[in-house]
Amino acid sequence: MSETPSRATGEPAPSARSHDPATGPSAAYTAPHRDPLSGTSSFIDQQLRAALRVLAPKLRHHKLSPGDRIFSVGAKVGAISIIERGLVALRSPGSATLMLLRESGIVGDVEVMTEIRAEKEATALLDTDIIRLPGDEFRWLIQRYPAFALRWSDAMACRMAGYERRLLDMLAGDLRAQVSSLLLHEFADSDVTHLTHQMIAELLGVQRTSISRVVSQLVHHEIVESGYAHMRLRDRTALARAALGYSAGSHT
Repeated sequence: MSETPSRATGEPAPSARSHDPATGPSAAYTAPHRDPLSGTSSFIDQQLRAALRVLAPKLRHHKLSPGDRIFSVGAKVGAISIIERGLVALRSPGSATLMLLRESGIVGDVEVMTEIRAEKEATALLDTDIIRLPGDEFRWLIQRYPAFALRWSDAMACRMAGYERRLLDMLAGDLRAQVSSLLLHEFADSDVTHLTHQMIAELLGVQRTSISRVVSQLVHHEIVESGYAHMRLRDRTALARAALGYSAGSHT
């Protein structure tokens, strides 16, 4: 019986996966009653839940505290990690932050697929929950489930777009425009961000004190509110104008 998810429901066929050396790891079990992916969103849509549920016994949930590393520079990465909630930074050997990943982000996939040692580290910046999936199982899903392969391609494309935005932020003009451009992306889906001044400084490659001065200007002009480990957007239009280089106090 086929294991292809039903077109109507997105659910896998009721038969258990049997041993098939040609297509992936051997296992014979039925899906558990409890959804191991409860609470996840975005990348893990219903079709992906169906695909990953086949491998439910292989999934491992982990809770990370700020500063915990998923992997370090030079490590051999044997599993991919899907972020359920929280914030993870990808950092270069020199501690420069290359990218921030949130809910539905994936880390370790490039290292697993290319079998190279990690050239960057992945570190939790907030309390973070991740799902870990062994590399062999991840490759099996890529080969067996087109829907999963497509969503993974989407995730890779989003990551590349993120790197491009980072470059544009750093070329946006003066530091106020750079900070405003970065915050504008951060506030795309929410009026609150948990980026700290230090995180922004690492993303833009400048001193934290310089970031604090810029944020103070934005607060003074009532464009953002700044609190402990969070900022809240107050005026999106003014922030967009500041990102383009207009005066922070100009609203016309």
